[in-house]
Amino acid sequence: MNIFFLLLLAALFSVPACTAGSSRETGRDHCPVTEPPTDAFVPPQPWPEQPPEPSRFWYGEPGLWTALPLSGEWAQLANWDKFWLWSEEFDVREDETPDFVVAARRLDGTASEFHSEETTNAYHPSWHWAMLTSAHIARPGCWRFDVAYEGHTLDFVVWVPEP
Repeated sequence: MNIFFLLLLAALFSVPACTAGSSRETGRDHCPVTEPPTDAFVPPQPWPEQPPEPSRFWYGEPGLWTALPLSGEWAQLANWDKFWLWSEEFDVREDETPDFVVAARRLDGTASEFHSEETTNAYHPSWHWAMLTSAHIARPGCWRFDVAYEGHTLDFVVWVPEP
């Protein structure tokens, strides 16, 4: 009976050690999410000065930019979301399926990396032409994205919460 009791205690006290490296401990507060720069990026004309959603900010340069969440949290990525990119060099009349790459890797744990597979374009009068792919991040946590298009690169970090 004493051996059983000791084994039970050992099992109980070993549980916290097994979860010590979980994303709950590292969590959102330890994720270096990309924040709006001091000098806000303003896209060239004909794109709007502000993103269509007030909860986002433009991030990038004229050759490549996106709209990131002000909160640093991109919840929709856990459920498949459209990933929008803009470039003054993108001309849909020349190329309907732009050749850009989006890759993401988790910074605070292990998970399969994400790579964009298919690209397309979209138009809306409020934000002009954009490049588009879909993205799905299978595990919550802190994710770094690297984007490349026509010699331009963009990297940023977002927190993807539980769906």
